[in-house]
This record gives sequence, structure tokens and C-alpha cells, in this order.
Amino acid sequence: MAGRPKKKAVGSKKAKPSGPAACAVLWGLDPSGEKGAAMRAVLREMGVVARTATYERLGDPAGAFARLVGFRPASVDYAGPAPECGEFVLLCGLTNAQVDEFLARSREAGCTVGAKALLTKANRTWPLVRLIEAVAAEHAANA
Repeated sequence: MAGRPKKKAVGSKKAKPSGPAACAVLWGLDPSGEKGAAMRAVLREMGVVARTATYERLGDPAGAFARLVGFRPASVDYAGPAPECGEFVLLCGLTNAQVDEFLARSREAGCTVGAKALLTKANRTWPLVRLIEAVAAEHAANA
């Protein structure tokens, strides 16, 4: 009938996305190796998605690994030198309590990694290889 407002269907209100899921980007931690498997087990127990960074994707912005809105993988595969850093973990979207829990659990499991970072507004645009190298250099300078 004309002039009569339509009734809204129950439950039709759109839910806002809660943002990307918490994840950890792993470099140099082979899933079939003991340390890599232990690291993935710790993350799985915490409900954190583990994403393996491959050589070809090292040129992608760090924010693309976290699947942040507006971030896309690089249009061409990375072809530069591999980072000298053997192992690296980038934690994305974790609370301070979750970071503390991750550090404690990885110590308990014997799978600690020296070079690690949190995804921030400052570094989310950096190619992953640049972030790995910067964190590794800082870690070496403080050692």
C-alpha cells in the first residue's frame, strides 16, 4: 500500500566488522621444523592466526600481512636479497596482555625468537623485508 512505511526485518541490522583477526607473521620458522611447529602451536592455543612470510612476499607492506583495510600485496614478487635475520615474528592486532602471554608461552615452549615486532601505524606501510632488517639491526645493537 502506498504511503505505508516498510517494516524492518528482525535482525537485518548490519554488523560492523570487528577488524582483522589477531595474527603473527613468521619468517624463517619452517612449519615442519621443531621450533616453527612449537611457535605455531603456541599461537594456535592463543587463538592467533599464524601466517608464513615467503621470500616472494617480502616486498608486501606489513599491513597487507595483517589484512588491514587498504593494504594489498605488492604488484610484483620480491626479488631482492633475503634478510640476514634468520627468524622473525611480527605480531599484529594483539593486546598488551596477549603479547605478554605470547612471550611467556613461547619461553615455556622453548621457541623464543630474538627479532620480533608489533605492527604499528608507523611500520604498517613498510615492506616486510625492511621491517625485518630494521628490527634485526636494532636487536643486534642492543645485544
